[in-house]
Amino acid sequence: MGHRELEAAGFSLVLLGWLVAIISCSLPLWRVMKVSEETSLWEGLWNLCDAERLRNVSCMPYNSLLVMPQELRGSRVLVVICIIIISMGLLLYMIRDKLITDESNMNNEGKIKMAASGLFLGAGLLLLVSVSWVTHNVIIGMDNSTKFHQWKPEMGASVYLGWLSSLLLLLGGALLGGTLQ
Repeated sequence: MGHRELEAAGFSLVLLGWLVAIISCSLPLWRVMKVSEETSLWEGLWNLCDAERLRNVSCMPYNSLLVMPQELRGSRVLVVICIIIISMGLLLYMIRDKLITDESNMNNEGKIKMAASGLFLGAGLLLLVSVSWVTHNVIIGMDNSTKFHQWKPEMGASVYLGWLSSLLLLLGGALLGGTLQ
């Protein structure tokens, strides 16, 4: 695989990771708790939802940050910062040709690519931290013997999407950083 193909693959991975991070942030499926056979509660970064067999889903935003679990509050901040960092890296990477005006500044292209790659790697690590924090607290909640069996939390789809996004960002950032010669 050539230099340009690796660079295109890395950029595609980062772009896909950015989109998956946005989807993961917006879905209310970070923690899922089954209340009964038919009803479950979905906790997200922005909403709390009550779902009855996926037919009747009613969501409401958190009224207060005091109601929201601490790990979701922290993850909300980290994921939003991560999405902003990825956006800045994508913008920097895409406008690098406009920043380089003549042949004497070709060294700057490598520096700009390296900076964008570092932003993608940092954002991937930041997302990994936030998803792992929620996962850790869900696993502790599963093992907690004082809770009723019905109210034990489970990991939702957003956690898995967050892991996928983190992996895509880390691989894409590493590919972009590795294509510098």
